[in-house]
Amino acid sequence: MFRILVFAALLAGAGAGLLLTGVQQWQVTPLILAAEELEAAAAAHEHESGHAHEHGEEAWAPADGSERILFTLLANLFSGIGYGLLLVAGMAARGHGGWRRGLFWGLAGYAVFFLAPSLGLHPELPGTVSAPLAERQIWWIATVLSSAVGLGLLFFAKLPWRGVAVLLLLAPHLFGAPLPPAPASLAPAELEHAFIVAAALSNAVFWISLGVLGGLFLQHFLSPDLPSGRLANS
Repeated sequence: MFRILVFAALLAGAGAGLLLTGVQQWQVTPLILAAEELEAAAAAHEHESGHAHEHGEEAWAPADGSERILFTLLANLFSGIGYGLLLVAGMAARGHGGWRRGLFWGLAGYAVFFLAPSLGLHPELPGTVSAPLAERQIWWIATVLSSAVGLGLLFFAKLPWRGVAVLLLLAPHLFGAPLPPAPASLAPAELEHAFIVAAALSNAVFWISLGVLGGLFLQHFLSPDLPSGRLANS
């Protein structure tokens, strides 16, 4: 059964990763490239004005074009497979399968891994001044864990635990996300807003497709192997 779970996650994650890459190339990447042009222009202006700062060796980054698309695709495939393993394992543990149940699990993943963290740390374009990376990572991980446990208790636990679930869902936002002392961005507000919307839509496509595909593959592969003899798909 473990091998079939992994196989289902591989198929669902690969499909969702491919779809995400296509949507990103259409909606997200042009906005990132526009922000990078603004960042490069600001750096050139700073250099010409004699205010350039000394920097260490620049980190490697894939070249624009096919190389960038390839590395984006690989990252999305690995992310899709990793998240797919979590999703199909959860569905199999609950005896859930089919595209309808998969859709709800995908929406839950979207809420946990994108919506909840984005309420405090929205997607950022290049050239945005942010809080220290370590602080943002810690808050993101804490928010994801708190939201996942909170949603699990809300939908699967008995009534007395639902109060705890609400507290867990609210706790990261009551504590507050780490913010820079003076928020600033080189990109205009219209570009930032368009990027946030594009990131939200592309992630919705990713998680919905991951949940639906995961549910379909579970229903197809795992029904005969479950103790009950079949997955619940209604």
